[in-house]
Amino acid sequence: MFNRNCSRDPRSHREDITMYDWSTVDIDRLRSDRREAVADLMRRHGLSHLLLTGFDHIRYATDYRTQIIAEAFDWFAAVVDRDGRTEIFAPWIDETHAAPVADLPWISKIHPMPSWSPMVGHPETWTAGLTGALTGATKVGIELIDPAVLQRLKGALPAADFVPIGRELYDIRIRKTPEEIRLLEDASIVNSLGAEAGFKAAEAGMTDHDVLAAIMATLQASGPEFLSHSLCNHGRGDGGWFAEGTVLAEGDPYFFDIGLYGRCGYASDIARTGFVGGDTRAEIKTAYAKLLKAHEVVAESAKPGVRVSQIDEAVNKYLRSEGLPTTPYAIGHGVGLRACELPTVYRGSLTDRDQVLVENSVIALEPETGLEVDGRYILLKLEDNYVVERDGLRRLSPAGYGLDGL
Repeated sequence: MFNRNCSRDPRSHREDITMYDWSTVDIDRLRSDRREAVADLMRRHGLSHLLLTGFDHIRYATDYRTQIIAEAFDWFAAVVDRDGRTEIFAPWIDETHAAPVADLPWISKIHPMPSWSPMVGHPETWTAGLTGALTGATKVGIELIDPAVLQRLKGALPAADFVPIGRELYDIRIRKTPEEIRLLEDASIVNSLGAEAGFKAAEAGMTDHDVLAAIMATLQASGPEFLSHSLCNHGRGDGGWFAEGTVLAEGDPYFFDIGLYGRCGYASDIARTGFVGGDTRAEIKTAYAKLLKAHEVVAESAKPGVRVSQIDEAVNKYLRSEGLPTTPYAIGHGVGLRACELPTVYRGSLTDRDQVLVENSVIALEPETGLEVDGRYILLKLEDNYVVERDGLRRLSPAGYGLDGL
């Protein structure tokens, strides 16, 4: 369990398990800053209520912890009124409880909903529950609700307008508070411990799954809330990042991309390219050295006031100048209570808004390139998390780079 200061109570005294010493933050300030940001958003948009289903938005607005697994995206809901009073809908109880969380007094009730089931399978049940919590609503901000339920809610509450507010919710989360930055830094430090464990474990004869197993073991022992994606590409140039049981050979490059949710639900998303042993082909080392330089270029280009398209262009311009393939996806994204959130650091033609980097935001930057060796295309990739400070970026993920960065 997390105590009210959002630090983890000790549960293991085994000498072979080392739990990370997560920072203590001012949980009251963290919660109040987020709740005030939500209240301000509601005032500006004239909202009487919010209807939230995303795990990250529910956590941000209420600090109620839901499940993050992919199947759970519509298992939970929160109805928040303009005063911050909240009713939660969850799959893990069978009767309504009043004042269910002593440490979260703004949550007045938690209601049962169909367990472990997509919302669309039970739209009438969901509509009946949500209608009760939305009684008297005039303008409801929604971010992700099944259309079958939304249609019924509109019929049950004809006096209420339902308006999209998802993008605005992500926008208010871009600029992080000091407590959020500390939690995000902890998450990236722990994720880096996993990356170092992956480097150390990789040996000829192992599979890509073995590398991920070493990373996951270290991360789980460190005490995170959740591990999201664990991807490893070895010897495949088709863009498939999933481990497939391929066997590592001496000198082989491979990369892994790992997502972790640390204390209080704040995330980290990092990637590293590693090499098996020390007998890596010279042309691979040369391409990797240029990727490391591209990683520096993209980090140096990211400063407050710079548009995201300029950052994307800076790294791809460098890669093109070196005769290397450009990164075939967004060069970066925001990180917070969701591993991938706004802003989207990409070219303007593939985004709705060419957003400007702001101070105290936290972003991931992840250049990729590759080369063909003996008729086989090899992918090389890096990713770090950074906080945007007044004069530029500060890296939050201290893991080293393969081949000691050359």
